[in-house]
Amino acid sequence: MDGRIWKYELTVTGLQDIDIPTGSRLLSVAKQDGRLCLWAMVAPQNATEKRCIEIIGTGNPVPWRIGMERRHIGTVIMDPFVWHVFERVDEGVSSVA
Repeated sequence: MDGRIWKYELTVTGLQDIDIPTGSRLLSVAKQDGRLCLWAMVAPQNATEKRCIEIIGTGNPVPWRIGMERRHIGTVIMDPFVWHVFERVDEGVSSVA
C-alpha cells in the first residue's frame, strides 16, 4: 500500500503527544493559517503510536537529562515568536505526564 502525507495541528505548548501510524517519518513544520502544523509521511494501515513533540521558544531554557534525545523537525517564525520543534525520545520515560 502507498504511503500518505498527513498534517497534524500542534498546540504551542512545551510537550504534547500525537497519535500517528507506527513507522511514520516526521517531515517538517510550518505556520499555516496562523496555526503551527507538522507534516509526516505515514502508512495509514499501520496501528498508531504516541510520539512526543516538544516546542521550545528562542531564549527559553532547554531541559536536559541523561537518556533524553531530541530530533529537530524544524523552526517556525510566528511573529513575534520563533518556535523550535523537536521530536523527543526519552529512554524508558513516558513523554507527557
